[in-house]
Amino acid sequence: MLALVRQAFTGRYEVDREIGKGGNARIFLARDPSGQAVALKILHPELLVSVAADRFLREIKIATRLDHPHIAKILDSGERDWLVYYVMSFVEGATLRERLDAQRCLPVAETLRIACDVLDALGHAHGHGIIHRDVKPANIVLSAEGAVLLDFGIARAVVASGSDQLTKSGIAVGTSTYMSPEQITALADIDHRSDIYSVGCVLFECLGGQPPFMHRNEAVVLQQHLTQPPPDVTTLRSDTPRELAAGIKKAMAKSPGERWRSALEMRDVLAACPV
Repeated sequence: MLALVRQAFTGRYEVDREIGKGGNARIFLARDPSGQAVALKILHPELLVSVAADRFLREIKIATRLDHPHIAKILDSGERDWLVYYVMSFVEGATLRERLDAQRCLPVAETLRIACDVLDALGHAHGHGIIHRDVKPANIVLSAEGAVLLDFGIARAVVASGSDQLTKSGIAVGTSTYMSPEQITALADIDHRSDIYSVGCVLFECLGGQPPFMHRNEAVVLQQHLTQPPPDVTTLRSDTPRELAAGIKKAMAKSPGERWRSALEMRDVLAACPV
């Protein structure tokens, strides 16, 4: 695959090596003509069976207008030698997923810093009418400058460009562990509060060392998101400040109307939490 990608992007990007594989794409470290490091993401061929490439690329361009220090910027997208791709600024650092896998849970103060960075990024995007739809630890990089959100607009682009075969192909849009009830039921009017629910799930895991809902059967996890009340993180982490625990629980309310009204409102309240 590496040789194929290098050949396809000769003269446009100098492709170094493969650095990861996500739900929608394989990721390569590359350099643009100026020598700047970038993340080159190639959509999985199996995804393209169900996604119209031209529609995907039109949708992805919507996210290029986001410009925020806690959002990895989309720099380019297109199709070369049948490879559909998008390019993001390369962010140095481990993902939150890698950090949690190594450490299981994080200090309260660090969790609050990550929360404020992510919510600030979401507030910017939501202000531009863009919903992430796949907020999860694997999409958060812990850089020297703070937490940075990756892959803004990708889930939306997949949904908008997909056909009825998308679900049948077994490709999930979003991640069940962090998916809001309205995403699970595929409501047409999903809004910014879906991202707020996902943030609540991520912060619960940062503190509690496990996601709010767990089961070996993914279908059971989805049902728990739909029917079970949000758990109290203090049952797993007694040193969690009361205000932070309440804020996480509010973010995970089943009804969007019972959650925080905006990411920035949640950020402001959490920023004032005692540590």
